[in-house]
Amino acid sequence: MSQSQTSKVENPVIATRSALEQYRVFLSGLKHRRPKELVLIAPQLVPEKHFDVVIARNQGYYAFPPVGLLYISSVTRFFFPDIKVHILDLNYELLKEASTQPDFQYGNWKKIVGDTLKTCEAPHIGITYMFGSTKPVFTEITAWLRNRYPDCPILAGGVQATYDYKQLLESRAIDLIFRRESEKQYELYLKSCDRDNDESVPWGAAYQLEGQVYMLGEASLDNPEVDWDIRPDYDKIEIGDYHKYGSLAAFSRFVGDDKPFATVLSNRGCRARCTFCTVRNFNGFGVRGRSIRNVVDEIKYLYKEKGIRQIDWLDDDLLWDPARAVEMFKLMAAEIPDLEWISNNGLLASAITDEIMEWMVRSGMRAFKIGIETGNDEMLHKVKKPATKPKLRVARERFLKFPEVFVSANFIIGFPREIFGQMMDSFDFADELKWDWSSFYICQPLKGTEIFSAFQELGDERAEVESYDKTLNPGRSAARGEFGYFFDKKNPVATGRAVFDLPRDSVPSQDQLKEIWFTFNLVANFINNINFTPAGRPEKLMKWLRSIAYAYPYDASMVSALCRGYRLMGDEKNFRLSREKFIQILSDSRYWQMRTRDFPELLEYAGVSESKALRLSS
Repeated sequence: MSQSQTSKVENPVIATRSALEQYRVFLSGLKHRRPKELVLIAPQLVPEKHFDVVIARNQGYYAFPPVGLLYISSVTRFFFPDIKVHILDLNYELLKEASTQPDFQYGNWKKIVGDTLKTCEAPHIGITYMFGSTKPVFTEITAWLRNRYPDCPILAGGVQATYDYKQLLESRAIDLIFRRESEKQYELYLKSCDRDNDESVPWGAAYQLEGQVYMLGEASLDNPEVDWDIRPDYDKIEIGDYHKYGSLAAFSRFVGDDKPFATVLSNRGCRARCTFCTVRNFNGFGVRGRSIRNVVDEIKYLYKEKGIRQIDWLDDDLLWDPARAVEMFKLMAAEIPDLEWISNNGLLASAITDEIMEWMVRSGMRAFKIGIETGNDEMLHKVKKPATKPKLRVARERFLKFPEVFVSANFIIGFPREIFGQMMDSFDFADELKWDWSSFYICQPLKGTEIFSAFQELGDERAEVESYDKTLNPGRSAARGEFGYFFDKKNPVATGRAVFDLPRDSVPSQDQLKEIWFTFNLVANFINNINFTPAGRPEKLMKWLRSIAYAYPYDASMVSALCRGYRLMGDEKNFRLSREKFIQILSDSRYWQMRTRDFPELLEYAGVSESKALRLSS
């Protein structure tokens, strides 16, 4: 929304009289009804159970700047300039401490929060809850806050908070939850803390009063306000240092370890209707874009004032308006010529024309992902993916004109009732396209999506709870990179290349899906990768492998691939160093000893003979 004027407050859904009446009671019961300070908290992304200090010190965990909280801060600054805002990014603070403090303690987040709150006068506390995988962290923080600061209103918002609002409120650890996009509801909440009338009711929010949950109507999907100016709010976080302690998903280190990064949102929403995605449910139908001038001014500010040298787009549909996209990229190329950018959120291949591709590259694009999801025509239709294989083949030819750009494809396996033959269509299509990388993920149903209901009907355990253990990338959550379930089973699942012999009409089990995931990724990317052949560009692939290896210090397949690349590039020094690391992992891990028996290529790439591998395992 343009901040030159306040938009008219509308009540899209009439809340029940009881909910409205009880909301007045709720407000009157707040000890500090009108906040003088606001403490906004972004929780840790990795639960303590899974947190590995070695990975943290390698900067292998994600360090996403809390852009959503910057928008909430901007609303406060615009409508309530007298309220002081603090932003505590606990994920960043813990990664920073893990990298800089030899006596690091995960539980130090309590001191970080406590030190801020003890100096605050009449604060309200807001905490974001985006991903179900962070539930243990979120619930621990809110329970601690409720116990320690019983008089402080505790507010929450975010994707997962939207869908789990009833359960969260019934716990009494949270007082009020903003459902779906929060800026308008938050504005109205603060106004209702000032006055009691129907023009200042946070329609769509839910709250609890003595454990009883009330919902103030359904959250509106019509949220036109997107043009908030968050530039001054960057002063509340150490945006220039995020790159020192983590990464921005997969691509942030592809352009270099020492380049400060940030994320930018140019629009909200998506034109697609994919059954596995929450975007349309959370953001509403259609796409709402910020003004190009405001987007570019924000990037210029980050570049000139904060030292940012690369950005990652948060947009779910960056290219929804071709003319807008080209105009924005042209302006970026003219005004910020040294900026580099990446897109970890998958772009729609069908939206990339020759002109758009040219201006993406000229404006600094270095790497991007395409969300293919499946190579099976029937499954593409079922999940409502706006893509066809013929169009993706055309896109392949377009991308080949820019060989310096790293192109990665996203695939998902394990859709409801998906048989193995349909998964093999995805593997075969990835092999046909031969892009720089093909990431295979296991389908994790998200609340608020069509596919979640399908999993529930099937009684699939993935619909029961989303946890860090059930992440889309099993290797990231597995202890030391090892699944560890092979050795205790009387009837182990098929492993290695035996996966390819599974019956084409079978629906794989959850354990079998993990093995398909492992084999597909290993064969497609480490064994059959086009960039390991004379037709490829090994130096480009090695930039990518080095950038992601930080997150997998115990992964022998990753080290083996590095060995292969270094040898192809004639870098004997780094080959020997990687080979030593590979041997160390192999000698310590029964798991990787088993993997190398399934895939002896790993030994070959690392220059380790089978006889030596046998000695290491004895």
